[in-house]
Amino acid sequence: MKGGARSFNYGTAILSAVLKKHGHETDLCYVYPSYETKQVRRKISGFAPRVIAFYSTTAQFRYLKRMLEDVPLDEGIFTICGGPHVTLEPESSLCEIPRLNAICLGEGEEPLLELVEALERDEDVTKIQNIYVKKDGEIHRNSPRSFIQNLDDLPFPDRELFEYQKIIDSDFGTALFMFTRGCPFNCSYCANHALSKVQSGRYVRFRSVESCIREMKEVLSEYTARAVYVNDDLFTLRKDFVLEFCGRYKKEIGLPFDINTRVGFIDEEICACLKEAGCRRVNVGIESGSPYIRNKILKREMSNEQIVSAFRIVREAGLKTKSFNMIGLPGETPGLFRETIALNAKILPDSVILNVFDPYPGTELGEVCKRDNLVDAERAEKDIIPKTDTVLNLPDFSRREIRRFYKTFACDVYKKQSLMKAIFYRVYYSEFGELLLRILSPFKDILRRITMGI
Repeated sequence: MKGGARSFNYGTAILSAVLKKHGHETDLCYVYPSYETKQVRRKISGFAPRVIAFYSTTAQFRYLKRMLEDVPLDEGIFTICGGPHVTLEPESSLCEIPRLNAICLGEGEEPLLELVEALERDEDVTKIQNIYVKKDGEIHRNSPRSFIQNLDDLPFPDRELFEYQKIIDSDFGTALFMFTRGCPFNCSYCANHALSKVQSGRYVRFRSVESCIREMKEVLSEYTARAVYVNDDLFTLRKDFVLEFCGRYKKEIGLPFDINTRVGFIDEEICACLKEAGCRRVNVGIESGSPYIRNKILKREMSNEQIVSAFRIVREAGLKTKSFNMIGLPGETPGLFRETIALNAKILPDSVILNVFDPYPGTELGEVCKRDNLVDAERAEKDIIPKTDTVLNLPDFSRREIRRFYKTFACDVYKKQSLMKAIFYRVYYSEFGELLLRILSPFKDILRRITMGI
């Protein structure tokens, strides 16, 4: 990712914790910052795994295909892939990669443990729920089990698997946590509405506040952090959870923290509670400033007036704001995207993020792209950085225009309010942006305060 911090994958860390809890050994090969196989080969040679498991989004899947072609593996090594892409495209995913033995649909804690223990005992692995297994030219498709209902039963994520202190340090001293699973909304571009149908049972689940606080205490006693980011999709979905969490967090943790929310789930009482607990920033998804794109195409069902009001409420509580936005959507035009610029310029969040739309197979909007032949198959297989370039050929919004708007968006939002901020963003998104970041790295905290307010 351009200028991005090293990543911590919560799901991978929990899978490792479950396996270790039951006496198995795990190790991680984190391929970063670019594709190469030397480190993978060294890791396999040194660790001698019985199972190699991959996580993959749609944008990452092309690298998985390449990896299993480029890295020779002994026949005795069992390979499995999980994650949203293979969950929503199980048949083609398994057939596309000859060296892939299996895929896991949905939540992987229970099926991966069963698989590992069956392999350890040399038992049949073709009948494990949530797993499709390819064996002797046949695909064994197993039914899904229910979603895990009590998240408190799961062990805390295995941060030792990652170089977690380096991850914290690369992200301005911020430690990452997640306390919920699932989202109740049906936004057409998001995998949640499709993933919620893969397994049975309640999809939106919360951990207890007690479990959340215990995990934070444990992590912050082992690692040095200056702030916390609670990266749940919709932290304020349940007001009772927010009020209880904030009351305990202030007394027992006390670090500045950031959260994500949605218009319609933030009010004066919640904002006052967040501020009192030490929250410094609230991130809100706008996605598009065009009511047509936002409501008809993305199915987000909110008005511009509601968005303006939500940002006003957060700002009046003394909290910083950040807006999430998208570009390159089916049905979008340059004129409609200018409405996104205009809405952000009106609400003036302290920082903005713009992501280029990436169609996920199995989602409503992903299927629209497939139906209308909008995906450029050749481009989708190239080394484009996800969320910074488009794989679509839109009839009324060219790739060239999308990439130009991506580079100038933040500058256009702030140019009337803060020329210095606008110039910084313009240079940051230019071809010299990465070089600038490296040169100014000793001053990154100062630059962050100037450009993001935190």
